[in-house]
Amino acid sequence: MKESPHSRNLRLHRLSDTPATFFVTKSLLPKRPILHDRFRHLIVDSFGYALRHGRIYLRAFVVMPDHWHALFAVRESWTLPRFMHSLMSHVAAETCAYLDSHGSAWQDSYYETRVRTARQFGYIAYYIEQNPVKAGLVESPGEWDASSAARPDLITDPWPWLFEEKD
Repeated sequence: MKESPHSRNLRLHRLSDTPATFFVTKSLLPKRPILHDRFRHLIVDSFGYALRHGRIYLRAFVVMPDHWHALFAVRESWTLPRFMHSLMSHVAAETCAYLDSHGSAWQDSYYETRVRTARQFGYIAYYIEQNPVKAGLVESPGEWDASSAARPDLITDPWPWLFEEKD
């Protein structure tokens, strides 16, 4: 069957189906600081599962009381939409009733930025790990246990992919 030129054009600039490193943010809507330790650790454990089962490479993450950030790359045979669906299906199944009872829910989609340079990669990793410090939750990044700063065992090092030379 011949592919329609229209459907090909729709995928032409789609970043999420190509091997790449992504900075992803997923938030509660409305944003309420209701993700307590158990749910933050559920999300951390979900990243750990994905890492151990060859779904992602992971450089940085933080789970805050109302959102999470992660810097990762999906591995071969995975796409960003497929990975996010798998991750959030599990997380939502465990958190949905609680969030609903507190008048919140996970946003329908997520924010993604494709990371193209080593400089951008370093800046985003720093930004993610500084998030709880900037929010006044801790004095140093390693004190926030739902963060890559406190969980170096979940970090992929060295990073397996090269970046563009231009900054």
